[in-house]
Amino acid sequence: MFSTEVISQLVSVARAKGIDPPSLFAIVETESNGHPFEADGTTPCFLFERHIFYRELKRRNPDKLAYAVSHDMAISSRQDGQYRDEGTSAGRMKLLLAARTIDSECANRACSWGIGQILGANAEDLGYSSATQMVESMSHGIVGQVEGMIRFITKNRLIPYLNMHDWASFALHYNGAAYRSNHYDTKMAAYYRQWAAKLDAMAVPPPAPETPAEPEPSEPEEPEDLPPPYIEPKTPVKSKTLWAGGIQIISVCGAYIGQLMSDWRIVASFLVVIVFLALFIGRERILKIIETNT
Repeated sequence: MFSTEVISQLVSVARAKGIDPPSLFAIVETESNGHPFEADGTTPCFLFERHIFYRELKRRNPDKLAYAVSHDMAISSRQDGQYRDEGTSAGRMKLLLAARTIDSECANRACSWGIGQILGANAEDLGYSSATQMVESMSHGIVGQVEGMIRFITKNRLIPYLNMHDWASFALHYNGAAYRSNHYDTKMAAYYRQWAAKLDAMAVPPPAPETPAEPEPSEPEEPEDLPPPYIEPKTPVKSKTLWAGGIQIISVCGAYIGQLMSDWRIVASFLVVIVFLALFIGRERILKIIETNT
């Protein structure tokens, strides 16, 4: 049966997926009696389904169907005694190898695999690229087999049945209507009680929380929209027109009028300049008007 290390792994997986751990072990015991591999130690435990092999060959490789039927490896529908040569690991392996020589992928699709006995034909629906890839992932260890089983349970929304211990509803959706004749529900109930007591006695601790890694320093992000760089304001361009120059002279001189008024000679000179400047500006304006109108 499972080692203490494997039991701890399965309990951790069940807790991570929100599944009552004894319920997970009840499925494993019912489906495979807790034997994950065939006698060679590498092939996941399996059961070859002749009627599924018939269906898969008909869909994928019909040219090989007649040969498989004539060699008693494929049948059109489920029949009594179809598992007569699968009572031992050697018998199952011999049948599988013969089927794989006909069509390897169809042979893998025709088997129920691993401790959860997941049918290979479900591979793509469970996120695998093919049945062959699913079998390969289950060959590396028990955790890989449990992963395939949990994918099936999650895909078909069966976790609530497990956690409520509704074994009949779970068995109906997991095994089909034939679960009654095989007593899957009563077997699961019995195995659940056994594993609940065993896990309580073992007191499997929850996994230790992982220490968060120190965040690596990151360079500060540059803002997407940078403001424009500061530009020194330009000195306003002085007007070069004579009129503007005159206005500037008057405005400058006006600031000193109070001082100029103290000397009559300066005042007289200033008035002469003003009169001359006014006459000159007036002449320039008249010339511009005449030039514009001509």
